[in-house]
Amino acid sequence: MPEIDLIPAAWRAQRKTRRTLRRAALAVAGLVIGIGAVRVGLEVSTRHAQSAVQALQAARRDGDRETARLSALQARHAELERQEVLIATLRGPGLVSGVLQPLDLALEDGLWFDELQYSRPTLLPPPGSPPPATDSSLGIRGKASDAAAVGRFVDALASRGPCQKPTLAPGEARRYTRFELVEFAVSCPLRPAAGGHG
Repeated sequence: MPEIDLIPAAWRAQRKTRRTLRRAALAVAGLVIGIGAVRVGLEVSTRHAQSAVQALQAARRDGDRETARLSALQARHAELERQEVLIATLRGPGLVSGVLQPLDLALEDGLWFDELQYSRPTLLPPPGSPPPATDSSLGIRGKASDAAAVGRFVDALASRGPCQKPTLAPGEARRYTRFELVEFAVSCPLRPAAGGHG
């Protein structure tokens, strides 16, 4: 006996269309969900990347601060080393016995210092080695009761004092209430033994 199909063709076509639409809707929904998941994943990875960038920027700022602090400490250390060399020079027997004591012996009554300047180029030697020999100089500004006292003082500096070739820059005679004083300025390079640490 032949089979008779009692289901109308329109209903089958409609059902087939519904199935196709359902599959298309599921595909679109899957696509939308996939796009949403990708977007959420991108946002999460973007936030992680931003956090990482902020952490790197904070680390860089910390590094810059530490670099500035290290530079300041190195500058301070160099200044302290320079001062240590200067203090060692001033404490050293070379300055006292080679410069100040002969200067005191050359000083006579009627002569006063307004300014005494000792200068020595400070070059830091390599660690463990003695300080290099450098040229030191002495500058003196003062007043005297007369020009002859200044002349004797400069001669004493050259003959038995620490100076090699003192240079005198005579100043003016200044009149005060009861007396007159002669201003002077002397500059001289020091003898090597006087400028050293001997």
